[in-house]
Amino acid sequence: MFRSRTQALAALTAPALALTLILPAAPAVAAPAGGERPIPGFTEENSRWQRRYEKLFSAVPSAKIARDLDAELSSEPGLTTTSGDRRRVERIVAHLRSYGLEPEITTYYAYLSMPKRVKVEMTAPDRVTLPVKEEKRPWQKHYDDVIPGHNGLSPSGNVQGEVVYANYGRPQDFELLEKQGVSVEGKIVLARYGAVFRGVKPREAARRGAKAVLIYSDPADDGFTKGAVYPDGPWRAPDGIQRGSVAQIQLAAGDPQTPGWPSVKGAERVPPSEAPMLKDLVPTTPISYGAAAPLLKALTGPEVPQEWRGGLPLTYRFGPGGTKVHLDLENTFEVRPLWNVTVRIPGSEHPEQEVILGAHHDSWTYGSSDNLSGTENVLQVGRALGKLLKEGWRPKRTVVLATWDGEEYGLFGSTEYAEERDRQLRDAVAYVNMDGAGGSRFGATTTPALDESVIDATKEVRWPGTDGTLYEAWKAQNDGKTPIGRIGGGSDFQAFFQRYGVPAMDISAASPGTAGNYHCACDDHYWMSRFGDPNWEYHTAMSRLAGIATLRLANADVVALGYRPYAEETARYLADFTEQQRERLGSVVVDVSRDIEQAKAWARAAAALRDRADEALRDGDTAEFRRLNDKIMQTERDLLTQAGLPGRPWYRHQVFAPGLDTGYATQRLPALYDALFGDRDVRAAKEYEARLFRSLRAATRTLAPGGDR
Repeated sequence: MFRSRTQALAALTAPALALTLILPAAPAVAAPAGGERPIPGFTEENSRWQRRYEKLFSAVPSAKIARDLDAELSSEPGLTTTSGDRRRVERIVAHLRSYGLEPEITTYYAYLSMPKRVKVEMTAPDRVTLPVKEEKRPWQKHYDDVIPGHNGLSPSGNVQGEVVYANYGRPQDFELLEKQGVSVEGKIVLARYGAVFRGVKPREAARRGAKAVLIYSDPADDGFTKGAVYPDGPWRAPDGIQRGSVAQIQLAAGDPQTPGWPSVKGAERVPPSEAPMLKDLVPTTPISYGAAAPLLKALTGPEVPQEWRGGLPLTYRFGPGGTKVHLDLENTFEVRPLWNVTVRIPGSEHPEQEVILGAHHDSWTYGSSDNLSGTENVLQVGRALGKLLKEGWRPKRTVVLATWDGEEYGLFGSTEYAEERDRQLRDAVAYVNMDGAGGSRFGATTTPALDESVIDATKEVRWPGTDGTLYEAWKAQNDGKTPIGRIGGGSDFQAFFQRYGVPAMDISAASPGTAGNYHCACDDHYWMSRFGDPNWEYHTAMSRLAGIATLRLANADVVALGYRPYAEETARYLADFTEQQRERLGSVVVDVSRDIEQAKAWARAAAALRDRADEALRDGDTAEFRRLNDKIMQTERDLLTQAGLPGRPWYRHQVFAPGLDTGYATQRLPALYDALFGDRDVRAAKEYEARLFRSLRAATRTLAPGGDR
């Protein structure tokens, strides 16, 4: 362990695969001005120290290591709770131990489904049994362990009926069917993947009395209309099936039977009939577009509008008529063990404060892209940190490296971890997520407080295929902009951010055609090594980015969370909410003018705190660092409401949540929108306005001088 006041700076060299070095100690006070601009949140001297070991860290991730890890970890399917998943966990643990780290396996027990029988048969106008699994390719091993097409947590059912085509299965699509006089009651709905989270599709069908849902991937979205298909190209082949859960993650996440508490052995469990994640579902299974084609071709009825037409060479019609289907679906439900792998690297100065870097290791099939790319990057970060640790380096704050299990069914492993450690998470600085991180096109979603951290980290990473940095490539890919989305739903950041108020970023990188392998048996090492990242350079660059972003959060003197732009953005959301009332209701029934003024006061307090932080960094005022960090770490938590959101109390964040009708996309000011425009409950909307006002006032007081809480 280094001691910042006694160790001297040393000259540094950084060979790519072996490090023999004396690491510099982190200085405790600032140096005179001059030289390179300090990293935001660092004194000048600590910034120089940080940059030196960032260079050492960046020398370690290796394209060869990335390729070898993927070849090993994707050698067999890794569906959560299966023996293949367990062997993958053991391989991950072995690698972490070889890096000199001390990994821990934590077991949770989750309620989930496995397909026992999947039969989809067209019974009219012809009788044809449709395929429910892809064709085996010669290089694919353990293919018998690849499950057939499965929508996780779908109920079983043995049903027959006429087919109705419902486009993407969104609420507005079902509304259009109703306007056309087409009822889905007693019918089997055929919907294509895309536009919204797949769980929205059976929910909407169930609410309208449908018997079952078939979901297929249309080639207009990710198949042959885009380019060459697997195995000749990256896009989805006619037999490619997109598996995926239909659990209602808009309502809760984690084990469906333990909403809000950890699913440890012996935990109390709610009956499945009372589990929010299992509400409003009918039997649902995915099929390929090759299997969907004869169903669509035989449909009668009026032609669909242009925007409903896909890429198959046929006339798309609404139905019903012409096509009938028999779906025989038997899914077994049971509580099964799953396994998280975590490593804790204790901080030298603030061990109670954590920065968590995580990625899920489970996959529907082989999972090279989703999400071994993320897991392999976490391992590369672990390998680099292991080398630094052997030389005496320590982070100031504790760094946690995690590979989660059970993400694909409903964010199981990460959510159970967070629910078990809710008290410790009060001291968590940030959560960094990687889900699909091995391609040429970069993307990021964050809480607004972390925008600057993402942008600054991208400036430190060379980007393959260019002469410059990731930051420059990112701008070139987006007309000179650096677009950062806002966290919605669908990955392991949800519990940390939307339930416990831990600031979070999700960083990803995908290549053209990545959508074509999503949750398909074609998401394998062959696909990645030929189409996704043949030289494994993007994996390596993303490992560097994740490490730099994580370590800056772990080592900053004043954590670089920016709340002035956050507050200003929130004020704009509130103004938009007022305009939405005028447009939708004709008048303003929930007045948020005081919330707008409070958000502006929050912005002023954040700007003043930033000035105090800049002064403290110039002076090297370590006592002020502690006071400022306490305020900064509290602020995101101030935006939670312990009552939870209306109709979905598992979610607590009042500024961002997954949209009820989108699942993945972000809903801003979710309590206000859900109550007023969803439930049409003005009284509830006014109650939540009052809660939001109290939260904005608390965030303002937290950041203000003397506002310690």
